[in-house]
Amino acid sequence: MNILQCENVTKTYKMGQTTVIALDGVDLAVEKGEFVAVVGASGSGKSTLLHMLGGVDRPTSGTIKIEDTDISTLSEKQLSVFRRRKVGLIYQFYNLIPTLDVRQNILLPVLLDGQKPDEESFRELADTLGLTDRLHHLPAQHPRAAARRPAAARRHRQGVDLPARRASGG
Repeated sequence: MNILQCENVTKTYKMGQTTVIALDGVDLAVEKGEFVAVVGASGSGKSTLLHMLGGVDRPTSGTIKIEDTDISTLSEKQLSVFRRRKVGLIYQFYNLIPTLDVRQNILLPVLLDGQKPDEESFRELADTLGLTDRLHHLPAQHPRAAARRPAAARRHRQGVDLPARRASGG
């Protein structure tokens, strides 16, 4: 079963009078459990493709389906909710909120979704990633390389691997 399917994905940009073709008819299928690496020369469209697949940017034409949902047809609000619930992006600079501690950064998507975190699963994840003793530290209190772990934990939750319960009354 494909969890990701791209058909004829094209992305063009206008730079003055020039049209830049960043992606040209990309077809891609990824099955559940499959690992994929996107490689290529600088400027070949790797980041553009990843932004499309993550719903951060939209294709000029073509379709991108994640778990049978064509994300290229979703409204901005629907896409925002979809990204929060289904897509795990870890950026080079991790995008941790500097005023939130590690625990709050990890749980942010759960809380934004109006859910109550499953504390047992959260503790297991924090322990697995070696974050138990650092949950109340701010991101700036982590070495740069260690900042990757809270970002990964947050994205792990978005993959729905950390169970959450819908909060009542909201």
